[in-house]
Amino acid sequence: MAKNVQNRRRAKVVGLLAAAATVGTLASASPAFAATGTTTVCSKGNYSSYLVFPYRGDLATYVAPSGSCVSVHFGKYSSEPVNVYGSKNGTRVFLGYRYINDLKKSTFTTKGSIPGSPYFTLTVS
Repeated sequence: MAKNVQNRRRAKVVGLLAAAATVGTLASASPAFAATGTTTVCSKGNYSSYLVFPYRGDLATYVAPSGSCVSVHFGKYSSEPVNVYGSKNGTRVFLGYRYINDLKKSTFTTKGSIPGSPYFTLTVS
C-alpha cells in the first residue's frame, strides 16, 4: 500500500513538472511574438535625434548621438504616430511625424544640420 501511494506521488510530481515546463515554454515564447516590430532612429546629421511615441504616454527612445542609431522593439498598434526630434547644444527641434506600423521594421534617418535645414527620411520594411 505504501508503495502505491509513493508511486502515485511520483506520478503526480512528474505530471506537475511537465505541465510547468509546458507553461514556461509558452510564456517564454510570448514575448517573441509581442516584440515583432523594430523602430530605429539613426542620426546622420550634425545633431542628436530621438523619437517620441504619443500613444505610449510620450515614451521616448534614447538619444542617438550624431553618427549612431538606437532601436526599440514594439508590437501593439497597426498604425501609430511617431514624433521626430533633433537636438544640439540644448536646442530641441521638432522635425515632424509619421505614422508607422509597429509590426514592421521602421527606420527614421535624420539628416542635415542644426542650425540650418534638419530633416528626416523614413524607411519601412
